[in-house]
Amino acid sequence: MYAPTAVTQFTYRFNRENNTSIEKESVEYLDGSPFVTIDFKETNQDLVFQYSYELGRIQNYLARRGEELLPLDDYPFPPTQE
Repeated sequence: MYAPTAVTQFTYRFNRENNTSIEKESVEYLDGSPFVTIDFKETNQDLVFQYSYELGRIQNYLARRGEELLPLDDYPFPPTQE
């Protein structure tokens, strides 16, 4: 995974648009590279495929541009829970 923070942004937007409850479980660094664990819960397999494909496309785009965040206007962060 190139940009774990973008996973949070994308997951929040995807969940809102598709009424899913996908969660980014954790981020670990293995040999200096971030590895993100995602819990798809009871998400329909077609939506899992759609999510995975789009996330891969986004990560590739960000890596080529050397960026780690998605545009905040289009991909806001989830509200903090207090």
